[in-house]
Amino acid sequence: MSDTSWSFAQKFCSGFQANCSELANRLEDIRSPQGFSSNALRGVAIDLANLTKSLSDATGSLPSYDQRQCELQLKALEKTLDDLRTSFSSKPKFAFKRKTAKPTSTTHCTGPENVKAQATTQNPALTITSRSLAYLTLADLSRPTSAEDQFEVSVSNIDRCIINLISSSGNRDHISALHVQGVSNSILLLPIIYGSIIFHELSNCVVVTGCHQFRMHGSTDVDVYLSIPSNPIIEHCARLRFTSYPKGIISVNDTEPSKHLSVQDFSHIRPTTPSPNWRVLSEEDSVSIWPVSKIDDQAHVQEELERLLPAREGGTERAS
Repeated sequence: MSDTSWSFAQKFCSGFQANCSELANRLEDIRSPQGFSSNALRGVAIDLANLTKSLSDATGSLPSYDQRQCELQLKALEKTLDDLRTSFSSKPKFAFKRKTAKPTSTTHCTGPENVKAQATTQNPALTITSRSLAYLTLADLSRPTSAEDQFEVSVSNIDRCIINLISSSGNRDHISALHVQGVSNSILLLPIIYGSIIFHELSNCVVVTGCHQFRMHGSTDVDVYLSIPSNPIIEHCARLRFTSYPKGIISVNDTEPSKHLSVQDFSHIRPTTPSPNWRVLSEEDSVSIWPVSKIDDQAHVQEELERLLPAREGGTERAS
């Protein structure tokens, strides 16, 4: 995909998401007895049809994953609209118990596994930010979580840390998306989730994760241990190494083949030649023992970082 196509896809998804959110809010207003009117319902139906046409016109210009997520959002809105029509024709007064499906507020189209969350409320965003030389876990998120929560996680401004967000359950049903930005000299042990993970500006890091959609931008010297059913996407990156999700950390579904080595580099526009910005992480260079247990003292954290990081903090550049 060219830079122009990528920019179009990003812009389209952002605008599409905003339109879906606006329609969902209008449907929420209409579902109350005070807000209902046949004209309002007709107006939403017209705008929804126009939105459907815009997606149809964009077919072929969007990545297949984004195309699918947009289609699922339309289906959620159409379902709510049909329910309102049925209730209006069968009841003179309305008393809905089911909440209107609302797409989450993100610049990327939501994943198919988040349809359940769309039918209830927007997922809260929890954060870990501005930390150094520490071992960080789910307990360090900006607020406590529970087994019933579904949430997005944002990690930013991290240096010389080990971040372990894997719980005994693997968090697969709870973390809906991960956003990581501004992380250096760190180890990220992340769960395998159904949603998307986006990385910005990582340097000298090791990332262990699994997701439905993986994107990395503006990053250098990163080893990625990945389980993914779609093609990973990188852009403006250098000296990345990819391999499979390591066995023994959490259970990985081996029945569906992983495409962790089918990396698409949007900064490399010559498909006839391999991208110079990433390569396969060899077995001999792969990590076999991971710091999955809590480390309390900074000296031990530093020792583990020196053992695991792809490049040393002294500045030695790793050969590509």
